[in-house]
Amino acid sequence: MLSNGHTAAGDGTITFDQSRALRGGITPGDTAGFPVTISQSGSYRLTGNLVVPDLDTTAIQITADFVTLDLNGFSVAGPGVCTTSPTTVCPAPGTGVGIQATGSQAPFPRGIRVVNGSVHGMGLLGIQLNGLGSSVERVTVDSNAGGGMGVQGAVIQSAATQNGNFGILAMSVRDSIARQNAGDGIILGIDGGIAIGNVSSENGGIGLAVQLGTATGNTAFLNHDAGIAAICPSTVVGNTVVTNGSSSIETHNDGCTVANNGTRP
Repeated sequence: MLSNGHTAAGDGTITFDQSRALRGGITPGDTAGFPVTISQSGSYRLTGNLVVPDLDTTAIQITADFVTLDLNGFSVAGPGVCTTSPTTVCPAPGTGVGIQATGSQAPFPRGIRVVNGSVHGMGLLGIQLNGLGSSVERVTVDSNAGGGMGVQGAVIQSAATQNGNFGILAMSVRDSIARQNAGDGIILGIDGGIAIGNVSSENGGIGLAVQLGTATGNTAFLNHDAGIAAICPSTVVGNTVVTNGSSSIETHNDGCTVANNGTRP
C-alpha cells in the first residue's frame, strides 16, 4: 500500500476504490471526488465499488488514449432505478455517465478497454466510449436513465438490461444480451457493423437495428417494434426472430440480403 492510499500492482496496474477516488490524485489533474480523471495511458483496476451521489455526477472520466480499466467484478453505481410495470420506466435523465471517454470535440480518446464488472443507476449512460478502437467485454449495464452503453468499437459477452432509450450501441456486438430496455435493444452504428450471436428481447423498440451492416445468428423475440430492422444494403442471415410487435424483419431502401431466417409473427 502506498502512502497516498492506492496500490501499484506488480505489473504496473494502478488500483483504486471509493476512498481513493474521494481523495483524488490518481493521475495528474485528478481532483478530489468525482469524476475520477484518468489522464495517462495504462492499466487501472477497481478494488471496491464506486458510488456517486446523484444522477448528474460522472464516476470515471478517461482523457488519455489506450487505457484499460478492469472493474474487477465491482460496480460503478448511481442512485437511479428503472422499473418494468409492464414497460420499462426510468427516472428523468441526468448528466452523469458511469465510465466516459469523450469530449467536446474529436479526436476522442482511442483504444479504451473496459472489462469485467457492472455499471448501474447512472443519470445518462452507463458507458460512453466515443474514440475509435474502444471495447467493452463482460460488463453489465443496468438501470441507466439515458441508455446502456455507446461504444465506437466492440461489445463482447456483455448485457444491457432495463436501461432508458436503448441498450447497446456499437460497431460490433457479439454474444451479448439486451433485455427490457425502454427503447431499441441493440443498434449497430451508422458506419456499418456486425452483430453475431446476440439475444435481444422485451425491449420497447426494435430488437436489433442494423444500419448498413450484417446480422447473423441472433435471436430477437417479444420486442415491442420489429425484431430486426435493417437499412440497406445490409445482410440479415440465419437469425431467429419470433413474436415481435410490428414485424419480424423489416428492410428500408434496396439492396439487402435476407435469407435463412427463422421467423414467426
